[in-house]
Amino acid sequence: MSQTPEVEADVPETIVRSRSRYTNVLHRPDPDSDEPYPACPVRDSEKEYTEAPAKAYLGHYDLCENPECFGREWR
Repeated sequence: MSQTPEVEADVPETIVRSRSRYTNVLHRPDPDSDEPYPACPVRDSEKEYTEAPAKAYLGHYDLCENPECFGREWR
């Protein structure tokens, strides 16, 4: 899935993703966390996250649609 240039401009250089091999969603990093953790409230808090370069995953992964990550207001 290719992102639009407008969306790509809104993505920081470093993103957060689940360490699960089945993950397909990228998150904005939580600026208040010392550990790699998404900015949005993730329901499954048992997951482990890692930081990664955004350019390596854009186009292959979806962006989290939560307003605190990359989404707009909830519909």
